[in-house]
Amino acid sequence: MAMKAISMGKLEKGDIILSTTSDPVSKIVKIATSSKFSHARLYIGGEHVIEAIDPFVKKNKLIDVLKGDLHAAVYRMPNLTEAQKNNIVNYAKKQIDKSYDLSGAIGSSGVGISVAGIIPTISNLIDPESDFYCSELVAFAYKNAGVKLEKFFSQTTPKDLAHNTKLKYIGNLKIVGM
Repeated sequence: MAMKAISMGKLEKGDIILSTTSDPVSKIVKIATSSKFSHARLYIGGEHVIEAIDPFVKKNKLIDVLKGDLHAAVYRMPNLTEAQKNNIVNYAKKQIDKSYDLSGAIGSSGVGISVAGIIPTISNLIDPESDFYCSELVAFAYKNAGVKLEKFFSQTTPKDLAHNTKLKYIGNLKIVGM
């Protein structure tokens, strides 16, 4: 894949931003999933993203969250209607302040689930949308808009999104002044 640059001004609502940092947790996720990405977030417009990061789902300014990223790539679902984009964004907004799904993140990585993670995992089976990890939030937001990504939503990883044949790589995010 050729490396292209994309500016923040070219982002569209519903774009998926996959990233990695130098943080030890990021390194563990990349190793566990055999991926160059460790995190996924949704662009919602107005220079903001929604992302599931410990301890909650949060709305953040894109420029602020990118400061710690070593690499951020933009992926887009071609031919989304404006209604689908709005459904993705509105679904993500409704998840703000829900808990981070640590046990789901651990389980999706293939590392396995700790004993402490069993109870939250069972509750997540009862209500899979009660809490989220990063790429799970993205998958459910797209599902809500009628777009099924290729893997079971509660097991989607950043690597799955990067390799999803339905998503188009748009470019590496470049920020003016950084």
